[in-house]
Amino acid sequence: MTESPTPRTALLIGASGFLGRHVAAQLRAEGWTVRAASGAALTDAPEATWDDLTRGAQAIVNAAGLTAGTLPDLTRANVLLVAQALGAAARAGLPLAHLSSAAEYGRTPHGHASREDDPARPLSPYGASKLAGTALIEEAVRAGRAGRVQAAALRLTNPLGAGLGEGTLPGRAAATLRAARAAGQRSVRFGPLGAYRDFVDARDVARAVTHALTVLPQGALGGAVNVGSGEARPVRDIVTGLATQLDYDGEVLEDAPGSPRSGDVPWQQASLERLHASGFQLRHTFADALHALLNPDAHPDQGVVPA
Repeated sequence: MTESPTPRTALLIGASGFLGRHVAAQLRAEGWTVRAASGAALTDAPEATWDDLTRGAQAIVNAAGLTAGTLPDLTRANVLLVAQALGAAARAGLPLAHLSSAAEYGRTPHGHASREDDPARPLSPYGASKLAGTALIEEAVRAGRAGRVQAAALRLTNPLGAGLGEGTLPGRAAATLRAARAAGQRSVRFGPLGAYRDFVDARDVARAVTHALTVLPQGALGGAVNVGSGEARPVRDIVTGLATQLDYDGEVLEDAPGSPRSGDVPWQQASLERLHASGFQLRHTFADALHALLNPDAHPDQGVVPA
C-alpha cells in the first residue's frame, strides 16, 4: 500500500498581497497547508509569537513588504520584518524564502543581464530598503548561524499576472484598453514606453518560491537569487500585447507624462544562471502572463488557512 505524503505546513507572511496570493495557491497545489500571517502584525512581535507560528511548520515564506512610503515605514516593512523572519527561521531550523527586488541593482548598462554578484546601487528608498533586507539574509547565510540558516532572497524583476492592480502600469493599461475598446475610442494615451524591463509570470515566481523551499535544505540557492524571465523587452510590449489580446486596434500614443523611475533605470534584465543551475525552469510565457492579467477569473485564488 502506498503511504500518503507527510503533510507540510508553510508560514506565509503577506498572504493577502498580489504575490502572496499566487504563492499561497502554488503551495496548496503542491500539497502544503498555508498558515497565513500579516507582516505588519509581526514586525514588532516578540520571539514567542513567532515561535508559536512556526511550531509544526516546515518552511517560512516572506511575501510581505512596502513599495512606497516613508523611510521609517519602508525600513520596518522591508528590513526589520526580514530580521524577525530570519531569527524565527534560525531558531526553528526552517528554510526561509524571502521576496526581494531587482530594484536593488539600480541603473545597469544597456544589454547587461544583472548577476547576483554585481554591484547593487539602488536609486530609491524602496530599493535601498530591499537591499538591506537581502544583505541581512546574505550575511546570515555566510555566517552560518550554527549551520541552521537556510535562506534565499529571491530578487524579482517585474511580476505580471492575475490580480495585478491598476496602481501599476500593466494593471492600468489593461483597464484603459478594455474601456477604450468598449467605448469605441480610437486612441489611448500613455507616458513614454521605451524603457526595457524583465517581465515574469507571477505563477513562475510562486513556483520559484516552492522550488527554493525544496532545494534550500540541500544547500542550494542560499543568499540572493534572481527570478525573472531572463529577457528584456520594451514596456511598450505590455500595451501592444494587451491590445492584441483584447482585439483593440486603436492608436497607442506616448505623449502623457511618464514615470521618472523609468528614465532612471532604462534597462533591466536578470541573469538566471543561478536559478537554472538549481534545476528550475520557467513554464509561462509573456503572452501567458498578459492573458492571466486580463482574465483573473480563470485563475482563482485558492485561499489560505488562517494562522
